[in-house]
Amino acid sequence: MTTTSPSPIPPVYRLVFLYLEPLSTLVGAVHAHYLQAKYLTLTHAASAPAPGEPIPPSTSIVLSQLANLYLLLCINEALVLRATADLKVWKVFLFGLLVADLGHVYSVRPLGAWVYWQWWRWNAIDWGNVPFVYFLAAVRTCFLAGVGLKPASEKVRLKNT
Repeated sequence: MTTTSPSPIPPVYRLVFLYLEPLSTLVGAVHAHYLQAKYLTLTHAASAPAPGEPIPPSTSIVLSQLANLYLLLCINEALVLRATADLKVWKVFLFGLLVADLGHVYSVRPLGAWVYWQWWRWNAIDWGNVPFVYFLAAVRTCFLAGVGLKPASEKVRLKNT
């Protein structure tokens, strides 16, 4: 008789990293590739092309490349983390994403300091760029710190019972 042991990954982490974040990055990929004018306007209206003006080819290419990277993140996170319950793999993967979170939050600095805390001024992209990334970074930090994970001694005891 074979039994499967429960996943060492608590449900809240599985929900965030296997469903919520991949879905959000897929939405970002679709917007960056297919809704470029809207994406640019929401990012910084003052520097975006005026309505009806063409998007410069260089900008369009960069947005499509961004969309491609968002899609890569979506696929990697959804599939790699589903392929294993090994905490070491999850920690290494999520550490890389935590570093990327810091870069993502830093990337919006040209908008001004207000973007980091004046939530009443945020539009849809600001909500994704700042508080959602803060949330993901906080959840990653909790995971990396072992919050909600079973201690190693408890895992050994469970294997021996």
